[in-house]
Amino acid sequence: MAPREKKNGAASSSLGYDYEDKGKEQKHGLPEKIFSHRESVLTFLFENPHVKTIHHIAIVLFLGMCFITFLRHYLENNEVTSGFRLISAGFRGFHISILLWLFIYLLVCCIYFCFLTWVKLRAVFSPNSTARKICDISTTISLFGYYVFSFVFASRVVYFFDLPTGSAAIILVEQTRLLMKVHAFVRSNAPKVLQFKEKSDQILVLPTFRHYVFFTWIPTLVYRDAYPRTATTNWKKAAEYASEILAVVLFYSFYLERFAIPLFQDFGIKSFSRSKLLLVYLETVFPGIMFLVVTFYLILHLVQNLFAELLRFGDRMFYKDWWTATDFPTYYRKWNVVVHDWLYAYIYKDCCENLLPGSKNIAKYVTFFVSSVVHEWILSNMLGYFMPIMFIQFFGVGTILTYIKFPQNAFFNMMFWLSLALGSGLIITGYGLEFYARFNGVPSTTGSFDFYIPRILTCDYCYSD
Repeated sequence: MAPREKKNGAASSSLGYDYEDKGKEQKHGLPEKIFSHRESVLTFLFENPHVKTIHHIAIVLFLGMCFITFLRHYLENNEVTSGFRLISAGFRGFHISILLWLFIYLLVCCIYFCFLTWVKLRAVFSPNSTARKICDISTTISLFGYYVFSFVFASRVVYFFDLPTGSAAIILVEQTRLLMKVHAFVRSNAPKVLQFKEKSDQILVLPTFRHYVFFTWIPTLVYRDAYPRTATTNWKKAAEYASEILAVVLFYSFYLERFAIPLFQDFGIKSFSRSKLLLVYLETVFPGIMFLVVTFYLILHLVQNLFAELLRFGDRMFYKDWWTATDFPTYYRKWNVVVHDWLYAYIYKDCCENLLPGSKNIAKYVTFFVSSVVHEWILSNMLGYFMPIMFIQFFGVGTILTYIKFPQNAFFNMMFWLSLALGSGLIITGYGLEFYARFNGVPSTTGSFDFYIPRILTCDYCYSD
């Protein structure tokens, strides 16, 4: 059976679809994102019965792990709470997160009407007048003020309501996602207004509020006036995505309870020797890569495809075949196409064409820096402490690795996976030790700087020779 991309007329490759997301080089500036009817890579691969069998094996292994965990917990404690306890603790205050999300989304909807107000207000003043320039500048300042307020508000409410990791993630991730949507909308439509000539025969056409709301929900961060749509919603497929999302959440709970918590839960109560710390790190390396793969599958395949199916969004190239990479430049381009496209369109491209013309290296550093800071901001506020391991790995090491490329062969692919495993293990070990240092009451010696200085660096009795 032919894959769906061929039915829609998209160019095909060895996997049955076009891998290129960017159009041809324009006369002036970098190429633009082009949307077309495409399936996700795994959706296409799962049509192969051999790959589909591997998927079935993974499901059976997961169900077997669930059964064994439940049975063991029941035989040892005469109750079945394993897995669900961490979920209930991680999403404590879920109703508060939903109410806060509604407030954030209401502000996002208000941005549309503020944008229209700016359009009508500047039309009152004559072109090139000082009043119009003041109107434009004050609106720009107000917009960036909203950006700052949005970040401050999200971090403060998470702290004020003492939201745990899961509930905090809802607020922090959604605030960031919606803010990126707002910037994409304004950045794409403001030039239409600024370049419009009132006395010409042109008609200024701006998107409707319905299209704006639609954009805030579809799984892309790049704004367009129109997107490829599928004819119908496959409700069976949507239900499969939803059920797998619930299963992956349960998997996270099992993973933490079986592989992570036993390694770190005594830190701060008992002292850890250097050999013990090394063993803890090594024992997180391969579970860490499993955690990375499952996170990718949850966020970039299941969640994105669920919303794409419900909203009949046609372009489902949310990621590429990053697992075949042999170097990190390829990995960065293919891992998260959704975020990569936003960074390319609104950070890198704007730096190259408007802010710093011709300075592609500086634009790359700015793009990496912005991405690293936001990722670290989300993680720090989720966990309740600042420990910039991810920032150092992504911005410090990541920018260096963009200059290193390797041939496409099996050896370098294995080395790439080994690097991912070592990096994932370091992140889990660092954040896990700090979490339990604070959970087990390791005293703070830094006062008001406690959020920014890890207690694992100031704890004397936590380590032994």
